Amino acid sequence: MKTKLLLTILFLGAFYQSNAQNVLASMKPRSADYENLSAPDSLGVRHQLLMPNIENRNTLANQSLPYPIIFIHGLDSDCTVWGNNVNTDLMYNSLLSYGLTYGGRFDFNLNDDNSNSTSNKLFYPTPGADISQWSTTLVNADYYFLNFAVGSDGSFAPSNISTLNVLSNEASIAKQGVALTRTIQQVLNITGRDKVILMGHSMGGLAAREYLENPENWTEPNINHHVAKLITTGTPHGGYTGANFILTGINSSSEAYRDLRAEYSNNNVGVFLFGGVESNSNIGTSYHNNDINCNGINNDNSTILGLNQKNLSNNVDYAYIMGNCSGCVITQGSILGDGVVRLANANLSNYYFLPNPKNEFIYSASAVSQIHTDLPKAIGENMQALDEPNVLGLAYGVDYNKTYKGFIFKQPVGGNVNDYDNYKFTVTTNSQISILINNITSQNLNAVLYNSSGNQLSTNYSGNSTTNINLIQNLTPGNYFLQIYSVAPTTTSNIYPYNFILTSTLSNTEFNVVNKIQLFPNPTSSKVFFDNANSNFKEVAIYNYLGQEVSKAAFTSVSTNQEVDLSSLSAGVYILKFSNTEISQSIKLVKQ
Repeated sequence: MKTKLLLTILFLGAFYQSNAQNVLASMKPRSADYENLSAPDSLGVRHQLLMPNIENRNTLANQSLPYPIIFIHGLDSDCTVWGNNVNTDLMYNSLLSYGLTYGGRFDFNLNDDNSNSTSNKLFYPTPGADISQWSTTLVNADYYFLNFAVGSDGSFAPSNISTLNVLSNEASIAKQGVALTRTIQQVLNITGRDKVILMGHSMGGLAAREYLENPENWTEPNINHHVAKLITTGTPHGGYTGANFILTGINSSSEAYRDLRAEYSNNNVGVFLFGGVESNSNIGTSYHNNDINCNGINNDNSTILGLNQKNLSNNVDYAYIMGNCSGCVITQGSILGDGVVRLANANLSNYYFLPNPKNEFIYSASAVSQIHTDLPKAIGENMQALDEPNVLGLAYGVDYNKTYKGFIFKQPVGGNVNDYDNYKFTVTTNSQISILINNITSQNLNAVLYNSSGNQLSTNYSGNSTTNINLIQNLTPGNYFLQIYSVAPTTTSNIYPYNFILTSTLSNTEFNVVNKIQLFPNPTSSKVFFDNANSNFKEVAIYNYLGQEVSKAAFTSVSTNQEVDLSSLSAGVYILKFSNTEISQSIKLVKQ
């Protein structure tokens, strides 16, 4: 009977984890003040938290980057390391200064059952679930924060989170990975994009890798991980050694502290990172539990494949930042590092082969004890690491009739002299493609087109602060690359991002067919209508931006006011594909 109950719970947990259409419905409700205000500090004061601008929350114009960014904080921390309402030297403020938009916070409690002795990957409202997501305001935007510092009452970053027996921001990395899975699902649904960019500080980088290196976490298992780029900063890829810093305030019995270990006190290697047997004899008995994989069975003697033993996807652009503290003699002696994580352990290329040139950055500063907590505020290195891909094979996808922002950065030491930003787009029918690049304020830019085989198609187009780039090319159906590059950029080249937009002109016949579909209203809260009298479309299939078909309807009759009912769908961006025996057309629609 117990086995049957466990299987039922596991099935329900997997259902709530993987079903993208149900993720919003399973959020845990709370009062607005718990979302907008922090828990009381040591003086009893509750502070205002960052909130997104809810005006035009479904307007695609709020989004300027090809892919949205998700920022992930580290151990015993919270999302304010990336931004709050006070400090100006944080990523939140820096991105705002570039004209980018903030979309909100994803709040998760990773120990919702308040028991440290047990662990699982189940989501609320499944009985006994460890993971709960609390309701927050989320809008279409360029970047989001993931936050694990949530109390059992839904309060943000409670000062007494340890005494509440929650330890949410010190929970296992396996649970962080599945929480990130849900976050990615929701960001894709909100923004209408098919990929995201992940940036993790310290343990947050391991949470990103936990998602990326375990295909069962992906929306379509073993098929698509939806990550375009991963940036880690101060992440202990090789584990925390415990030899160069005393982690004050960290619960040394917590799941996260266990997972971060390069080796245990008995000198056995850390199982989460390097693999081994999940047993008390191998790991020790000093932790709340030894359920490394969070399967709900503690100390089950299973053999765990370590994170560093798993494959790193080769279709992701990687960048990593390491901290080098001069003066941190007390905490790290002669060992190079940021005072918490050793330089060698933060170097991702020490554990995986990364193609040259590597996106490797070092933040150097002087301190008495550590600069590890300063890394999220190292704006120069963080922005460099966020630079667009330098190779065509990792190009970011872009759409037509949308203005994007791009950045030119000085490249890392040992890297390219020039900065190459690569984008990809698709042509579905014979077209004349026009690409306008403007706001070229820092220095000269160049643009060129390539086909899917990497062969150059266009001549080199150049522009500067007084001359825009207008690239026009006739193209046949297929996939293409746009490369925008700058020769030998300087440290100030990124101050002003450039803008670009793609437009397509079809032949007259094809143009008329496309323009017979005029959906109204768009956005809509329930139904849309279009003139189907001449197009004579027989059916419509509706897809979310994860590529999943969520609805389909046939038109039994044809009218000038054809109706499509979307009232049963959750808010987000969808693609409506109309078709008959001869043609098909796809239209983007926003459901409010």
